[in-house]
Amino acid sequence: MNSVEYRRMFEAEDSHWWYVGLHELIMHSVSAEAARIGRPLQILDAGCGTGRLLQLMSVYGDVEGYDASEEAVSYSRMRGVAASLADLNNLQLEPAGYDIITSIDVLYHAGIRDDVDVLKRLYAALRPGGLLILNLVAHEFLRSSHDVAVHTRERYTRQTLLRRVSTAGFSPEFATYRVCSLFPLIAGYRLLHRRSRADTADVQTITSDVVVPPPIINSLLLAVIRLENRLMKRYALPCGSSIFVCARKP
Repeated sequence: MNSVEYRRMFEAEDSHWWYVGLHELIMHSVSAEAARIGRPLQILDAGCGTGRLLQLMSVYGDVEGYDASEEAVSYSRMRGVAASLADLNNLQLEPAGYDIITSIDVLYHAGIRDDVDVLKRLYAALRPGGLLILNLVAHEFLRSSHDVAVHTRERYTRQTLLRRVSTAGFSPEFATYRVCSLFPLIAGYRLLHRRSRADTADVQTITSDVVVPPPIINSLLLAVIRLENRLMKRYALPCGSSIFVCARKP
């Protein structure tokens, strides 16, 4: 991502409706897995960003994170969590060392050379029966200047992501689009503000959509996402700007 994006993420993660709603959804799966296993967990966040999810998951066991950005690792350490600099393309992880691996909005990044290869590395690092939790951006027609700022290589469909997860050896348990109810608004905004890829000189000045809205709007949007999260406990949503997947190592 552009350098400024890590600061924006760090400042927004604790309160922005999108991050809070996603983290609550992830934590529901993590807490259920902790209850199922019945002991402290070994958890890896592959592409930990600025560390808020690591901080949240730490109540369930030993957590560690890796990220390719020195800035991201620095921000994560400011939260008091274990984060290290590493490239997921060639990271050598302990075989069968983790109960849960999360990788949130990472595999779509331009720095990932082969997402299936990275998934295979994560598969090898999970214990038998271990859980993989993914979130990724959806639908190429939503590509905009936001994707330039965060260095998006690819936006996925649910079918494409499930096929690659399965190719890596995982058994998908649940896959759904996210941010369904707001999808028409997001799609309209992205299409109206679509911007072709900038030339190299401009790329570093483009910023993402990550800005915390006014409190009342932020609270309303979070309420919508929390309602969706409750629905997703029973149903897969048919559309959205992101895709959420839980898959297991057999």
